[in-house]
Amino acid sequence: MDIGTKLKSLRIEKKLEPNDMASKLAISETTYRRYERNETTPDVNMLEKIALALDKNFLDLLPDGIIFNNKMQKGGIALAYQSTISQQSEKLITEKDLRILEKDEIIADLRARLKKYEL
Repeated sequence: MDIGTKLKSLRIEKKLEPNDMASKLAISETTYRRYERNETTPDVNMLEKIALALDKNFLDLLPDGIIFNNKMQKGGIALAYQSTISQQSEKLITEKDLRILEKDEIIADLRARLKKYEL
């Protein structure tokens, strides 16, 4: 079963409406409905919040067929939730690259300004 279907069935089981879940999660109802329709996938942090709101274990929300590595046995949540993790990683890398480029431009500008004052 996919995440969206699980979210919807657990929400209905708790007799909650989508707007109730959205309020509990501090997100828009539209965003929550997209999760249930599998149009977007909640990140790991949001899945944890959803699990708490539904009084479920984080693992209960994951789609069938998720593979865990041996760190799971030691209490860590190390899982192959690859699409979300890789999307988040790519986003962070892109943001970091942009910040580095901005800093490099600022440094180059400051160096050029300092050259004016060199003896």
